Amino acid sequence: MKVARLHGPMVMRVDEMPVPQIGPREVLVKVACCGVCGTDVDAYVGKQPRGWTITYPFRMGHELSGIVAAAGAEVPTVAPGDAVVADGRLTCGYCYYCRRGMWSACQNAGYFSGGLAQYAAYPFANLVKVPAGISLEEAAFAEPLACVVNGQSKIDVAPGAVAVVIGDGPIGLMHAQMLRHRGAYTVMVGLLDHRLAVAGRLGINLVINARQQDPLAAVKEVSDGRGADVVVNAAGSVNVLKQSIDLAARRGHVLYFAATLAPQVTLDLDLIHYKELRLVGSYDSTIAQYEDALALIRAGAVQVKPLISHRFGLEQVQDGFEIARRQEGLKVQIAHNA
Repeated sequence: MKVARLHGPMVMRVDEMPVPQIGPREVLVKVACCGVCGTDVDAYVGKQPRGWTITYPFRMGHELSGIVAAAGAEVPTVAPGDAVVADGRLTCGYCYYCRRGMWSACQNAGYFSGGLAQYAAYPFANLVKVPAGISLEEAAFAEPLACVVNGQSKIDVAPGAVAVVIGDGPIGLMHAQMLRHRGAYTVMVGLLDHRLAVAGRLGINLVINARQQDPLAAVKEVSDGRGADVVVNAAGSVNVLKQSIDLAARRGHVLYFAATLAPQVTLDLDLIHYKELRLVGSYDSTIAQYEDALALIRAGAVQVKPLISHRFGLEQVQDGFEIARRQEGLKVQIAHNA
C-alpha cells in the first residue's frame, strides 16, 4: 500500500509498505479522507509540537474517515462496509485517568496516525460509526470538532452572551458555529479576508479583520462596553493570548485552545485577578466527543463542508501541505480517491 511520510522538514514522500495485518480485536480501515491539521503543519516545517516525538520517516494524519475493509473475529461493533472515523489515541485502560474515563489524559498512552495511508489498523474500541447522511469528507472533521466539543465543555455560554473567537482557521470557524448554536452573539476576529468571508456566509454575527478594525473597540460596541463574556483563543500566538485577556469582560471565560509553542509567555496576571477571569486550557478529546461531533454535523449545527477548500490525492500530499502552510485556503483534505 502507499503511505505518505515526512522524511525531514518540508519533505513528504509516498512510500510502499505492507498492508497491516489485524488481530482478533482489530479493524482494518480503507482510508477515504484525511484532513491536514495545523499541528501537522507545525511538524511539517520542523517544529516539535508538545507531546509529539518526531523521528524520520514520520507518519501523520489523524483527521481521518474510511470504510471497514476487514474486522477481527472478536470485533463486536463494526463490520466490513461500515463507514467509520478513528481516534488515534491508544490508551492503557488501567491508569488513574483511564479508570475515571479521562481517556485523553492516559498516563501510558501511545498514538497512531493512519490517515495518510491507503489502509490503517485500529483497535475496534477506537472506531466510531458514521451516521447515515454524513459524507466521508464531512466525517473526517470528527477529530478536530471533537476537540472543539471538549474545549467548549469547559466554558459557560449563557443565552445572548457575547462570544469572541480569535482565529479564522477551520478550528475557529467550528468554535464560532458551535457558540452560535449555544445561543451566543458570536464575533470572529481574523486576518485573512477569504476565511472571514466564509465566516460571514456561515452566519457569524460580526466578522472583524484585525488589520483593518480594532477588535477591542468593536467588541465593546456590541457588548454595552463590558467586553466579551467568552473568548476562544483559536490561533497559536502569544499576542492572541494576551489579546484574549484584554477582550474579556469582568468574570469572563477565556478558553486557551491553540498552543503557541513558545517556551515562555508573559501575561498581565493582575488582569486575571482584578477582572475575575476564568482562564482554562483545552487539549485533545475523548471517543465520546467524536460521537458528539458527528451528531453536531448531522444536525447541521456545525457545517463543515464549506470549510474544505482543497482536495489532493495521496501522490500530491506535498502540494496539500504547502497550501496549508501558506494558509491559502481553509481545510486541506487528502482524499484517497482524488
